[in-house]
Amino acid sequence: MTGKKPGTKWISFIIIITALFLASCNLLRPPAPEESEGEKRKNPPKALTQMEKVTDDIIQDLEEVREKRAKQLREEKSPSRESQPEDQQEQAQQQKEGQQMGQGQENQQDNQGGEQQSQEQQNTQPGQQQGQQQGQQTQQPQQTPQPIPEPDWSKLESMAETLNEQWNSFEPAAKSDGAMSETMKRFEEQLISLTEQIMARNEEKTLVAANSLYSYYPDFLKLYFHNQPPEIKELRGLTRQIILYGQQDKWREVKPLMEQMKKSWQEARTKMKKPDKALNKRIDAALNDFYFVVSEKKINMAKIKGNILIKNLDQVE
Repeated sequence: MTGKKPGTKWISFIIIITALFLASCNLLRPPAPEESEGEKRKNPPKALTQMEKVTDDIIQDLEEVREKRAKQLREEKSPSRESQPEDQQEQAQQQKEGQQMGQGQENQQDNQGGEQQSQEQQNTQPGQQQGQQQGQQTQQPQQTPQPIPEPDWSKLESMAETLNEQWNSFEPAAKSDGAMSETMKRFEEQLISLTEQIMARNEEKTLVAANSLYSYYPDFLKLYFHNQPPEIKELRGLTRQIILYGQQDKWREVKPLMEQMKKSWQEARTKMKKPDKALNKRIDAALNDFYFVVSEKKINMAKIKGNILIKNLDQVE
């Protein structure tokens, strides 16, 4: 009669316990972390980032022309000493010195007295004054009017052609990467409008169309991996649109855009991987300053504060 050895039972028991222990470890082990949403997404296509830059360049070129024109008008109304030609400044200084010398000579003649000297002064002074006036008239240079700053339309036409080429390159990728058909349709329509306004040489409508086109880039950028939150682009576009409405005296349209700016900034802060606390505080201050001057309808100050805000936003990574 044969039987199992006592040691065999213990070995079987140990094997079973070990297997159960290993199985429980596998059940309790947390699942492998999935890739983050940012890691799953690819970098934005080059055509998209180029379109955003070209559109931004169009807007900046037009704004620079408008600012130069406004500055020229201010100088014409109230010319500063630095803006006057050097020969005109020298002539004004000579006239001032001549007046001072004439006053000194008159005082000296009064102190000497005498009817004869007084009579001679009366006879000679009108001739001298007339000669001085004629000399001043002949010395006054004819001012050549400065040309009014205008956009470089040839350059803008070339940029519009570049935008259409880049859109043709990006459009298939946008569709395959999940862009909404309605967004793509509206972008296409706005691109056509911008191109037509440039061809028509309509400065105001070109700037409006360029600002409107820029507002679509954040929607496309949200489809891809990014370091700078796409909401930063929204804030730049909203800032410019508010300034444009202010220049058109459309202050009613500004209020909803201001509310949108607050939401976009909050969303941008939540998406920052490594927030720069000092920079974010500067942006908070710049936003508050911008809100204040806009609420007071101070368009010139709104342009200054808006440019400061945009410069701070561009530093966000």
